Amino acid sequence: MRGGAALICLAVACLAAAPEFALQDSNGTAHTQAELSRHKATVFIFVATDCPNSNTYAPVLARLYRQYSPRGVAFFNVYSDPQETAATVRKHDSDFQVPYPALLDPHQTLARETGARSTPEVVILGPDGKQLYRGRVDDRFVDFGKTRYQPTRNDLRDALDQILQGKPVVHPVTQVLGCAIPGIS
Repeated sequence: MRGGAALICLAVACLAAAPEFALQDSNGTAHTQAELSRHKATVFIFVATDCPNSNTYAPVLARLYRQYSPRGVAFFNVYSDPQETAATVRKHDSDFQVPYPALLDPHQTLARETGARSTPEVVILGPDGKQLYRGRVDDRFVDFGKTRYQPTRNDLRDALDQILQGKPVVHPVTQVLGCAIPGIS
């Protein structure tokens, strides 16, 4: 029983740890964990320019940004592939009409600190830096090569609604089906 309790505590501690980061966006502006306190929640979307799953979500995430940013939620794309450059990220975000900043995470600092392993994977942090949600945008991707026409669960939207209502996220971790972040296991 002790081992099981230790695993639960370890999982809770992983969700509660506040990440430390100092990253530049694709335009050269520096961003740090100090910015988290300015927002009710901060959404980090781990993406890759060559991941079809993450590219599929660009319009959905842009709509969520337009809906939730006026309510105090910040959004950032996070590129944790060391091969991505500011120029390729700017082009990618322009091509996909991404309306929020893109952070370059070439040393995978934010990915490792938050536990992100795949793209598209979403991590929501509270103003204190504690992780409130990590997982998928929705359940559109059922399995590799198998998708739903419409999702049956909108995990990111549900998590944001619960956070903004001052409630705990019902499902704080969900499974992501997507592209692996290179070098992270």
